[in-house]
Parts: sequence; structure tokens; C-alpha cells
Amino acid sequence: MTDANTLDTATLRLFDEVARNGSITAAAELLGYTQSAVSRRVAALERAAGGPLFERLARGVRLTPAGRALHRHAVAVLDRLERAGEELSAIHGGNGGTLRVGAFATANVDLVPGTLRHFARVRPRVEPRVIEGLTSRLVERLQAGSLDIAVISDYPAGLPAGFTLRAYAPEDLVPEDVAPPGRVPEAPARDAARDPAREAARDTARDTAPDTARDAARRRGDAEDGAGRAVLLREDPLLVALPREHPLAREDSVDLRELAGEAWIEAAPRGQPTLLTAACAAAGFTPRGGLRVAEWTGKFGFVAAGLGITLVPELAARGVPPSIVLRPLRGTAPARKVYAVVPANPLPAALEFLRLLGQWEPCTTPSPT
Repeated sequence: MTDANTLDTATLRLFDEVARNGSITAAAELLGYTQSAVSRRVAALERAAGGPLFERLARGVRLTPAGRALHRHAVAVLDRLERAGEELSAIHGGNGGTLRVGAFATANVDLVPGTLRHFARVRPRVEPRVIEGLTSRLVERLQAGSLDIAVISDYPAGLPAGFTLRAYAPEDLVPEDVAPPGRVPEAPARDAARDPAREAARDTARDTAPDTARDAARRRGDAEDGAGRAVLLREDPLLVALPREHPLAREDSVDLRELAGEAWIEAAPRGQPTLLTAACAAAGFTPRGGLRVAEWTGKFGFVAAGLGITLVPELAARGVPPSIVLRPLRGTAPARKVYAVVPANPLPAALEFLRLLGQWEPCTTPSPT
């Protein structure tokens, strides 16, 4: 039985070079070894394989049937390792792999799609995957390692209990040696006549290269404790959604106190303070509960039917149907905070996506007219 422990990468590369050149002497010259050293390595490999892998000819060597079988597998293994190295280099450089983006529903109306459009231009080889969910679930997935970046908010009742946000400026999260945006290096050429010595040196360099994101975190003195590294993207004003026939729909803005008698459509956790209850308390009244509807499309339908009113984040303004108008609230209008959160050791692609999130411009028309 072949001893698989002897089939390390260096041995497979040496074996491949001898097979390709049909000569131990030529392979030794290419590898920078002595002929006797290569002969000893080949002999050891043959002992481990349980029989001869080469026929010794008057001038050179030729693969035996067993040698051809092993060479076929060796080439496949070396090819897969080379591909893996290229893929890892692309991921660590922010120019390949998959980016898993989590976002709450209204961020997917305009913020995330608009950012992804720009991201595709500067990182075309990165495949984005979008996962929608509530902030609490997105935080769980980020901490579990199944998201690379999450867009979350404190609406309607604050951030999840026990979740620690560490606030950063975007530039503080970007390692110094991450490839600049828009630079998409070509994948290295795949040369059929590989140079094992050069490949070995490249492998050594890759193995000893620093993990740039982790090094940057250590330079900042962060503990790798699973807490989110957060950037505040914006304060997102909450607008009041009214049916088009509502008397206040003709106003440019609405005083919250004028809505004291309205039924509010909301689905916040029961018994928890919300941005709505806090804003109404500041205005001197308690909001009257109405229908509990969680999905935004459902809320819009009930508002359009005249069954109540609701607060709509400015981020969702583009998704409001024409049967509803949005009006800003005068005075101390409620607003939610929208964050982008990355793990302790973020991918360069996630940092680039974060940078582009910070450049996004909201819909300039806050409500349908």
C-alpha cells in the first residue's frame, strides 16, 4: 500500500518535473538540486509507492504504468493547489471570492442595491450574496461568521441586547496594504512548464506573509472578542406615511402632536420602548395602537386603505406606492441610526463595500407628491 504521508507537495513537484523532462539530470538542474539528491528522492518515492515509477533507459527515464497513474493524480493535485493559491490571493486582495452582505429590508430598497452597483464596477471578480433579515438575526449571523458585512439599525427598539458596537471611522478599519479600489490585477498565467523552485519560494512567501486585516486589528489593540466593528453610515429620519386623502397630506410637514388621535401601524416588540413611543412622549401623548403589521409592503397597503398611519425611514422612500404620501415631522423628529458592521478581521472586499456604503446618496425627494 502506498504511504500517503510521503506524497507531500515538494515530492509531487519533483516527481512531476522528472516525468515532464524524462530525465533526472534535467530535473535536478531545473530544481537546483544535485542529480544524486533527486535520484534518492525518486527512489524513496518508489519505495513508498510499492514499486517502480520510472523505467531507466540508456538516456533518461520513462514512466511505468504505475508512474503514469500517479503522475495523473499528481498533476491534478498540483493544479488544484495552484488554483487554491490564486483564489486565496484574490480573496485576501479583495479581488475575488464571495462577499456575504446582510441587510435589513429597507436598506435593500436603495442603499444596498445602489452600493452593489458601484461595487461591481471596482471589484468585478467578487461575487456578492445578499441576505435579508432583522437586525437581531443579522448580528447573530455576523458573530457566527456567516456574514462578511452587515447593514443594521437601531429601529424600532434599539440594538440587540448584549451586542457591543465599537465605533470606527471608515479609514481606521482599512489596512494600509489593501489593494486600492478599482485595481483589479490579472490572475497569474498558468504555465505548463512550471518552475518548481520558483513555486516553492512563492509558497514560502505566501505562508509567511502577514494577515493584513488581523495585523491592522492588532496594531489598533482590538481584542478579537466577536464584537462588531461599526461605522455609523447615517442618521435616517423617520417620515410619516399618510393616505393621499388625509387632511394633513397637503402640508409640507407635519407636527407630531397633530397625529395624537391617529391609529399607528407598527410591529415593534411588545413592552419595549421604541423610537415612536419616545418621540410621542416628548410631544406629550401616547400613540394609539392599531394593527400590528411587520412587513413594509403590508404597512403601505393598510395606510393606503386609510386604516392607520406609520413611520417610514427615508431609506425606504423610493419604495412607497403613489397612493401614499410621506411627510417630514417638525420639531424633534425621530431618526434611526444605520450602521455598517464588520467582524474583527474583515475581508478587504468587505472594507471596500463599507467605503462605498459611506458614499451613497439618499433619494433627494423625501416623499411622493
